[in-house]
Amino acid sequence: MKIEPTKLTQIIERNYSHLMPDFFEMQTEYLASLNIIYSDLDASLIAMVLTSQIYKNTIEENNSKDQISLKHFYQKENFRLPISTFKIKEISSMLNLPRETTRRKKDKLIKDKLIIVDKKNKLYALNTEIIEQKIINVQIDNLSKFLTKFANFSLNNAFLIKEVKRDQIKKDVEDKFLIYLTNFLDFQIAYFAKMKSMMDIESVFILLLCTLNTTSQIKSKEEPMDSKAIFNKLHSLNKTFGLNATSISEITKVPRTTVLRKIETLEKAGMIRKDKFKRYASDNINSSENSKKMLSIMDYNIKLLGIFISRCMETYSIKH
Repeated sequence: MKIEPTKLTQIIERNYSHLMPDFFEMQTEYLASLNIIYSDLDASLIAMVLTSQIYKNTIEENNSKDQISLKHFYQKENFRLPISTFKIKEISSMLNLPRETTRRKKDKLIKDKLIIVDKKNKLYALNTEIIEQKIINVQIDNLSKFLTKFANFSLNNAFLIKEVKRDQIKKDVEDKFLIYLTNFLDFQIAYFAKMKSMMDIESVFILLLCTLNTTSQIKSKEEPMDSKAIFNKLHSLNKTFGLNATSISEITKVPRTTVLRKIETLEKAGMIRKDKFKRYASDNINSSENSKKMLSIMDYNIKLLGIFISRCMETYSIKH
């Protein structure tokens, strides 16, 4: 079933206030899980690129029902096709990371044995034994939750003919894990690279967390609103508390001193605001000095999200 991404993008935009809190939850949980695995968010971005390349190769060589499943992903005896290239310049450009930082983070991934290197043949492979399955399960749960929410919004737009249940999507993600994984990683790489054109990855995490906290307390109170409307009405709609620096540090695993420094920059840029109790919430970016650039990034990422969801829904509609 072919699904037009632009139509999905329109659904996201019209129902921003109801759909995006679930998306922000997926993103913050994903970043939290990356911190657990890699203890370095910039390094995790490089690992995403390598992982996507490795498993795209695997899918091309072994696209059978058993070999693309989550169960097979964790079998030691399964077939892994490593990649033979690690182009610093290419990955640096893709992720908006300086070349030297990319080189340094690659070395860290190898030192921590998250990436296995065959020096003789110059091949790279992912060490899945280090990645705990419970972390992957959390990611699958969050993705399934978001896709279910979006799929059922799509019922009113004639994309689907019947309601989709969360356990059905979750099972499909587990059965076709590598296909969903590579689509998911490609989306995340493009999404965070675009965000990093304006701020560093820790600041992205803090901004997403504050936005999740703010929008999740609004979505059930109002009719669906688009992105511009929700940010224009943010202050009048949100009567709840923001997050303090300690809470942000505990959730993101970013040191509190670093959080305070990033918050100060985000506050000056008009991305978040502070109340008299030093709690932080999303601000109206429409009126910030960086509004034009930030709104352009938001529009780009909503289009990316439309493409990603269309690929997931097409994957879901295909039998093994």
